[in-house]
Amino acid sequence: MARRVSTPWPTEPRTVFFDDVASRDTLSRAVADGRIRRLAPRLYSADLVSDPAEIVVANRWLILGHLLPGAVIVDRSAAQDGSVSGDCIFVATENGRKSIQLPGMEVRIRCGRPLTEPLEDPPWPHGLRMSSPARILVDNLAVTRGRSGRTPRTLSLAELEDWLAAKAITWGPERMSRLRDDATTLADVLGKVDQVDRIKRLFDQLTGDQPLRPTAGPLLQALTYGRAWDERRVEMFNRLAQGLTGYDDPDVPDWLPAGPEAEPLPFFESYFSNYIEGTVFTVPEARRIIDTQQPPPTRPADGHDILGTYRCVADTVGRRATADDVEGFLSHLRERHQMILAGRPEVGPGQWKQAPNQVGAYLFVDPPLVEGTLRQGFELSLSVPAGFRRALYIMIMVAEVHPFTDGNGRVARVMMNAELSAVDAARIIIPSVFRNEYIGCLRRTSTTQADDVAVLMRVMSFAWRWTAAMPWHDKGATGGQLEATNALRDPDDAAIGGIKLRLP
Repeated sequence: MARRVSTPWPTEPRTVFFDDVASRDTLSRAVADGRIRRLAPRLYSADLVSDPAEIVVANRWLILGHLLPGAVIVDRSAAQDGSVSGDCIFVATENGRKSIQLPGMEVRIRCGRPLTEPLEDPPWPHGLRMSSPARILVDNLAVTRGRSGRTPRTLSLAELEDWLAAKAITWGPERMSRLRDDATTLADVLGKVDQVDRIKRLFDQLTGDQPLRPTAGPLLQALTYGRAWDERRVEMFNRLAQGLTGYDDPDVPDWLPAGPEAEPLPFFESYFSNYIEGTVFTVPEARRIIDTQQPPPTRPADGHDILGTYRCVADTVGRRATADDVEGFLSHLRERHQMILAGRPEVGPGQWKQAPNQVGAYLFVDPPLVEGTLRQGFELSLSVPAGFRRALYIMIMVAEVHPFTDGNGRVARVMMNAELSAVDAARIIIPSVFRNEYIGCLRRTSTTQADDVAVLMRVMSFAWRWTAAMPWHDKGATGGQLEATNALRDPDDAAIGGIKLRLP
């Protein structure tokens, strides 16, 4: 058996090490043999495949901790949570260096040291420090300009206003009041008395005690006018839009548009959409609710959900309406939710949620940020090609915001199918047996990189092909194919038995 050769350096992908792990001769031989590569003076990696810039950025705290022990992340970099902006990261230290050039990242250094109690800069990985919120505010009040197209060291005033607005959204009044006091105290301690009035003016704008500047930051303006957004979700929607735009629409069979004779389609769209949300009836029970237009006395709320969803998707004109502007989009969204939840006034049909909602530990957008996030999300939707891909984007976006107290999944799917109907394409129905695959692809999109849409495209295109191939115009044939394709099987039982949805 061949003996495994050990090395004094890490060999995992996207790892780095320094010249103190082995002698200069050992490192030189390893570079010559192609076992490692030199990324910068004293810096090496055994990853010979990844982009050097990606390796450096991924390991920036380890590298900075080694090259600049005890340095503080400051200025723009601190305000942006340590991200690399314009290939630059800004730090303060007392070692006298001005900058360090690395692949994908220039370390720009100014003189400075960590603050101590009572306004201490908190610890950061590998012996570094991150500027405290008060220091971020005070430091970024300094006016700097990026020469020759370089990234400025500090935020612009509009960027700083938006940073402060984002903190207000997350923190609430009590903690913001403490930040105001801390920043004012720090400015006094550092002898920057001219900044005290500027700090007070920023907070007075935030509370409405002073009018906004005409060119105030867009997030501050949105917060002032009740249209602030969830920055993390908007970034997710941006990545999702980019990911979807990079794909082509899948091929589907020829589609026969649903006319009056195709009544099984809206019935099963309502039936399966409610099943996904845990509103489970047998098909005969659901059929009885639709035929009599009466919910069962033992389950009135669930029956109303079946009826409301059916009325929404059976409206051949209303169900295909889409909008080219954000006001129309919000109107369609609220009207459809009002129709679906009309039988349950206690959940506020058509009204934005008033309390936070979540699934397990996963939190959706906070109530004050719902409308602003939807507005931002809609604007991004216009960059996604109309049809299948925009339909998926709209469905994910609405589900991720979760703008209502209840009924969010149902209205998200209705909004998705409106986008498809508007271009005379087949709608998408998620049958019972396919529930786990559908929920799984939504969770994956929410919790991983949103621009990686391969699983979402695969799962949803399969459901699209299944829906397009079903004989909805023939009730008898529809019933037979539902059985033959396993569509009505319980998803958990099907998973245990290895039963999958089949194409007709």
